[in-house]
Amino acid sequence: MTERKLPAIVLGGTGSSGDGAIHDPLLHPALYEGVAIRRMFAFFVDMFLMGIVLTLALFAAAALWVVTFSLITIPIVLGALAFVVLYDVFTIGGPTSATPGMRLFGLKVISWSGGKPDNLQALRMSAMFWTIHSITGWLVAVVVFLNPRWRAAHDFLAGTVVVRADAELGR
Repeated sequence: MTERKLPAIVLGGTGSSGDGAIHDPLLHPALYEGVAIRRMFAFFVDMFLMGIVLTLALFAAAALWVVTFSLITIPIVLGALAFVVLYDVFTIGGPTSATPGMRLFGLKVISWSGGKPDNLQALRMSAMFWTIHSITGWLVAVVVFLNPRWRAAHDFLAGTVVVRADAELGR
């Protein structure tokens, strides 16, 4: 199956192919319909899945923690952080361009140029997300409501857009 690459996002509503910018919310509102709320619920699903894995890992690491007199605490915390970031990298940078939560709610991540994000772009997106939210709390989430594509701050920094995977464009 050949994957269709979406044309690059062009401000002003005209793409290089002459058929209009595919990501223009005014031309194709179906791509962005309900994205903010779906994204929030997808995040909760992903946090639940990551929580299950990290809880199981914590039980396994508890024995090591006692034996090493808690010297293994820092590697355990760093391992948990690495897991959370790599979860995003390999799911968003993977073949479906979406985390399991995003797939459940019919979303996918695309790059600003219209293609699938690679692992490096997914790493940037995830690292920016966790860095920004750990510094500002959830105050920065207001950025989503200030732009027509429902992009978060980490989307701007990583050059990504979250759209509905199940949207019909009706050409």
